[in-house]
Amino acid sequence: MSHANMREHIKAKIEHADLATLQSIWEIFDRSKRKSAAPNAALDSAPNRARKASALNAPLKFVGENLTIEEHKKLSIKERAIRKQRLKEQNQRWLREQFSTLGAAWLIVVDGQIIASGKSLGNRPMQPQIREICRRTGKFPLVFINDDFMLIEESTSVWHETKDAGDFYPTIPITLSSISNVVDLVGDFDTGAAQTFVDYDYLISKNIILPEDEDDYETSRHLGQYYQCVAKFLHLKLSSKSGTTHALQAAINCVLDWHTSPFVKINPTRIMLIGRDVLLELKPQVLLDFEKRQTKIGASAKFKPSRKKSATQKKRAARPSR
Repeated sequence: MSHANMREHIKAKIEHADLATLQSIWEIFDRSKRKSAAPNAALDSAPNRARKASALNAPLKFVGENLTIEEHKKLSIKERAIRKQRLKEQNQRWLREQFSTLGAAWLIVVDGQIIASGKSLGNRPMQPQIREICRRTGKFPLVFINDDFMLIEESTSVWHETKDAGDFYPTIPITLSSISNVVDLVGDFDTGAAQTFVDYDYLISKNIILPEDEDDYETSRHLGQYYQCVAKFLHLKLSSKSGTTHALQAAINCVLDWHTSPFVKINPTRIMLIGRDVLLELKPQVLLDFEKRQTKIGASAKFKPSRKKSATQKKRAARPSR
């Protein structure tokens, strides 16, 4: 029987073979492959081993390509997030090395090269910067965030009632706004969270944010579960009982599929988790009243008006020191 006829005969038999037979055939092929590879072991000479060792010790290179702007636009939000996460996992060692060497919180990669980096998420690239890079390079940049800067320290706190009986989360009333709309929220306040997170779909429904082609979706983990988010510039306002207003514009992490995300595991009604980043910028005085389970916002020194010196104080200040 010729080689071609034998192959066709085997192929016809395999078409009707059961799982056990296929498994036996596979084991025969596997043993045959190992036997044929054995003589080649002798070819693994010292020079060949040296070349292999050199290849292993060679500097790591980024593996993957940036999409053109047109290619990026064709992908759905989920597809963009999944593609970026795959590249992040594929280049995990390379990214760890770069984050460590640069002490960076974020990196921008175009054509395998780092074109920018930063030591804080406070200046991470947002839609305007991404739009400019797209215009300049013709490619959609890959922005990678150092996971160490997105970590949330797990802790049990009080105030907003949680799924655990007798447990509450502290809350802070805050106003979010954009050029399109304004919404008042009561967010859970977590000093263990370095960043602030909010329900993406809720903000979309309230016309606070809109999807943009330059949105850069990040995949991260919280409570052992993956989630996707995109940073958006929002105006935040915090009002004290005395009428003092604390306001700023900040990049806020808007989390996709919020209601199935890890952020609602302990509090299913949560819409926003307010972290340290916002309050460190706003600098309010926050009084947590555990008896009444209330949060009181006071004015900080930054916002207090300077008091005028009395005539007596001016005279004292004018006296020469002894």
